[in-house]
Amino acid sequence: MSAPPRPGPDPAAVHLVGTGPGPVDLLTVRASRLIALSGTCLSAPDAGAALSLVPPAARVVDTSELSPEDAAGHVREALARGDRVVRLYPGDPGQHPDLAAHTRALDAAEVDWELVPGIPVAGAAPAAPATPTTVDTPAQAQAAPPSAGPGGDPGLILVLGGTGEARRLADLLVTAGLDVVTALAGKVTRPRLPRGEVRIGDFGGAEGLAHWLRENAVGALIDATDPFAAEISADAVRAAAETGTPLLRLHRPPWTEGPGDEWIRVPDARAAARVVAGRFRRPMLTVGKHGASEFAGDDRGSYLIRCSEPPPGPLPHRYLLVLGRGPFGEDAERTLMARHRIDVLVTRDSGGESSSAKLAAARDLRIPVVMVDRPEAPPAPETVHSVDEAARWLVARFGSR
Repeated sequence: MSAPPRPGPDPAAVHLVGTGPGPVDLLTVRASRLIALSGTCLSAPDAGAALSLVPPAARVVDTSELSPEDAAGHVREALARGDRVVRLYPGDPGQHPDLAAHTRALDAAEVDWELVPGIPVAGAAPAAPATPTTVDTPAQAQAAPPSAGPGGDPGLILVLGGTGEARRLADLLVTAGLDVVTALAGKVTRPRLPRGEVRIGDFGGAEGLAHWLRENAVGALIDATDPFAAEISADAVRAAAETGTPLLRLHRPPWTEGPGDEWIRVPDARAAARVVAGRFRRPMLTVGKHGASEFAGDDRGSYLIRCSEPPPGPLPHRYLLVLGRGPFGEDAERTLMARHRIDVLVTRDSGGESSSAKLAAARDLRIPVVMVDRPEAPPAPETVHSVDEAARWLVARFGSR
């Protein structure tokens, strides 16, 4: 339940936050984070201990005597100052009798808002009220806002995604009740979306990512991008160092050549194109939609190009384009290669089990593989190679939920 979204890292300008039965440890992770980041807080005196999380320098507006229209006026003034705004409701805001009037007033003031649910209060009296504060005066915090640290709540976790590992990690974190946002670069038209919040689009380099980390008080950054997304990984290292954000790289291990394999290792797609043009006539390309354009100069080979989406650049003189998104089984891969009389498989060393069937099929059919090596990734403070290891890293740093 929210007003129409606006562009930006957090589309809502105002958050209507449920404070649950009263104790701060019963707040949702998202509610705690939004309150701790607020510059203006609107609250009735019965909001409970959640007021203790309001930053000491924030303005607190007592709403007990305010009409919905007057409260909306305070909100607009706060937004004009550049403040983040929260309005607190005991229990779950959806159960508040005046919520509809409050949201109508915000809509009339052309203010975007978002509802942040809380635990409903069922048959229990509201928690003891916090010490009332006067309108537009700094809040007297009773406790310091939560901060990420060993044994503490990680706050918002940003996952740089686009891989199966990133989706599995997001699913695990959402199931654990953690506050997670998965960032996708936006290069795929219809990406597979993970659970939880998703941000699509470029951050604007390391500087833009650092700004987003600060603005959203990110407690942990996990780089789970494709091993060939070296530029994004480099941005993550620089942004994490600049902001002091804990960084973990989750990269699946590369493939290893085994008995029966015939691999020709090359440093990049351009080198692969030179090898193919000189030795093979019926290549199968699985190098991504952008990598296929490196083979456009070959006017002798008959290519089978498999991508999840149509390649945007120039392509070889003769080719058959197969659009598909894995994982693919070994039987299907063998059938495809045999039917098209493939004499070489060209692929990138992405690693992982989900796309390794093509390597097994090439081995069975005695087809050589031109393997494009991964680009050198910038050193990261810590690197793991599985979702389970990433989960253990979070538990070791922040404790279990």
